Amino acid sequence: MKARKFLYSSQVTSEFPLTKLWPFKMPVAGIISHAIRISLLVVLVVFASCGSDSDDDPKIVGPDLPLGEGRLYAIDAVSFGSVDGLDVAGIYGRTGGASKPTVILVHDVGNNLAGQEWLFDEFFETLLEHGYNVLAVDLRGHGLTSLPSDGRAVEQLLLADLDSFHLEVRAAITWLRGQASADASRLAVIGTGGGGNVAFVAMGAFSDDLKAGVAISPGLWDSNASPLVIGDGVANFSPHTMLYLVGESDILPVSDELTFSYAGFAELLASLTSDPKTLAVVPGVAGHGLDLLEAPTLSQLVLDWLELHL
Repeated sequence: MKARKFLYSSQVTSEFPLTKLWPFKMPVAGIISHAIRISLLVVLVVFASCGSDSDDDPKIVGPDLPLGEGRLYAIDAVSFGSVDGLDVAGIYGRTGGASKPTVILVHDVGNNLAGQEWLFDEFFETLLEHGYNVLAVDLRGHGLTSLPSDGRAVEQLLLADLDSFHLEVRAAITWLRGQASADASRLAVIGTGGGGNVAFVAMGAFSDDLKAGVAISPGLWDSNASPLVIGDGVANFSPHTMLYLVGESDILPVSDELTFSYAGFAELLASLTSDPKTLAVVPGVAGHGLDLLEAPTLSQLVLDWLELHL
């Protein structure tokens, strides 16, 4: 039987344990490559025979690194309050100097690594290298950001929490306004997976505060195949200046008759977005989220969008 394609990509229920839903891909390759690149900055000194007139003299050898000026970036763990009383955790990377354009990064929903998902990815460093400050936030119930203290029977993420995720972005915006290192008039937001939904909602909810947004493989839906985290109920909702990046073959087969499509979800969000906007569906690609940014052409597409609009 031919599969029916739906627009939505990740199922949630009214109450669920985080560990049993939204399986996510650990960015192992990104962690390894990032660790290798960082380790190359630390030259291990060994002693070997130099093969000269004095064979017993020690010689310092190390990796054959290209000569260059090199750069160091300040990266700090930070926290700031949300309007509903949460202490939001974040990782803030700075390029140096004052009043720099800054990108707020939102991780995939259900990722226990939370904001570290971005820190371990090469794109975090790429943004710094291109002159952007970077603030990766932990959404409520993820990483070091706690759940609301509202008397819930079980300490687990609830369906009602999803529509409050954009408040973490609001808290980040407010905090950045007080940082001399950040230009609060040049802020962008990038989200991956369910975090792409959050980036979309944040652009619509805080349209005057955010200049540009990117949603990479967005998609969340409930048990009735209804879309979630698309800005329902947000006053004066007006998303704009969004780049949607998704693999054409990025799908989740639910059964023999149901297939959920991230590309379809991205098309839905794009239809709700005012110009300027771009929907980039990569033909024949099944990669999801940060995996897409491993392709230099796609990471450059995101950088070009920021350069044009931020």
